Amino acid sequence: MKIVERKLGCALLEPTLIRDVRGWFQIPFSIQDLQALGLDFRCVYQLNHSYTEEKGVVRGPNYQKRPYNQAKVVRCTKGSFYSVAIDIDPDSPTYRQSCGFLLSQENKRLMYVPDSYAHGFVTLEEDTELEYLTDNQYCYEAAKSFQFDDPEVLDESGAPGIDWTMGGAVVLKREIQSDKNRLAPAFSKIEF
Repeated sequence: MKIVERKLGCALLEPTLIRDVRGWFQIPFSIQDLQALGLDFRCVYQLNHSYTEEKGVVRGPNYQKRPYNQAKVVRCTKGSFYSVAIDIDPDSPTYRQSCGFLLSQENKRLMYVPDSYAHGFVTLEEDTELEYLTDNQYCYEAAKSFQFDDPEVLDESGAPGIDWTMGGAVVLKREIQSDKNRLAPAFSKIEF
């Protein structure tokens, strides 16, 4: 595994692909590899799998407040999506800043998200699936969200708001949201 690119505290990872006449083999995740790359991931607590039927659906940004905050390693198992992380630690010099990477079934890349970041994504294809490993347990009471289009969050250039459309590459289906995300507070009201 190698780091292809770093943004804020996040990293775009590329696992080693071993090819032969039968096809290919990869180890998409290894705690030892993450730690050797200097990425903080304590243990594998659980594996989550998400399916989204429609293209242009935003899920998140979601996070868990302390002490249940989670680092994540996210990958696409079918389709493609734009994976976004937002620094929610008020003591961080990059607080409110976001970054994102394109993850797809084809590129086989992963995104490392530190435990002080919220994570969300927008699907770029129909029938998109993703998996993410977490290093802490899920806690319903600690699971939080905020409005995905909140202008208090800064994009990669420092401008207000995140361009979930990736420059117009996808049309958002704003009407398709979970109750949790639709009723989420503004960024300024989050608890971490």
